[in-house]
Order: sequence, then structure tokens, then C-alpha cells
Amino acid sequence: MAEGHLRHAKALLDAGLYAGAYYMCGYAVECALKACICKKTEQFDFHPSPDESRAAWLHDFGKLIKAAELEREFKAARTADLDLDVKWKSVENWSPNSRYESRGQPEAQLILDAVADPDHGVFICIKRLW
Repeated sequence: MAEGHLRHAKALLDAGLYAGAYYMCGYAVECALKACICKKTEQFDFHPSPDESRAAWLHDFGKLIKAAELEREFKAARTADLDLDVKWKSVENWSPNSRYESRGQPEAQLILDAVADPDHGVFICIKRLW
């Protein structure tokens, strides 16, 4: 699903629908992080506390990274790759509320580049970690 959301973001950007492209980029990152959580969860696993299970349903990237148990690995990846770290700073403040905000072409292009860069993008980094 996350890869599909990136394709949707690119199509929206190409169509001049910048707010939608911006939103879909963040949604792709959210889905990728949730895929990491799912991969670490067995079918009948039960979280030790309600707060831990609720974290998997949030839209907050920091909390999703923690729920996916990727804090150390993601921080190390960002430290080792300064381009990734810069790209992350373009992505980390995304929220579902961005779907209600006007975005221009520069913002949409910036977040798409940050997420989808095949060498230093946020999406490829998360994919490598899952």
C-alpha cells in the first residue's frame, strides 16, 4: 500500500494537485511504518499495555517509529546519512491534518523528493529497516 501511495503522490503532483500530493507522501511514510509494526507482530500477539497497542494506530511518526521498535536503527541511519537526515526534517512534521491545508508545487515536490529519493529517501530507509 505504501508504494501505491507514492505512485498516487507522483500522479497528483504531475496533475497539479499539490495538496493531495503532499498528503499522500506523508501517508506513504505512515503506511510504511505501520508495515514495520505488522511485520514484528504475530497473528495472535497481544500488547502488554493498551498504550502500546494504541501507538500503532496513531499518525505521529515519532510514536510509530517507537512502536515499530526502529528508534535506534532509524537514528543510526540518519546519523550515517546526512542527506537522509535533511530529508527526514522535510517529512517529520507531516500530519493527517495536512489534507486540509493548501500546499504549493515547491512544498509538494520537496516532500516527494524527501520521501521517494531512491538513494537517501525516507521511504527507502524505512523499507530497508523492515
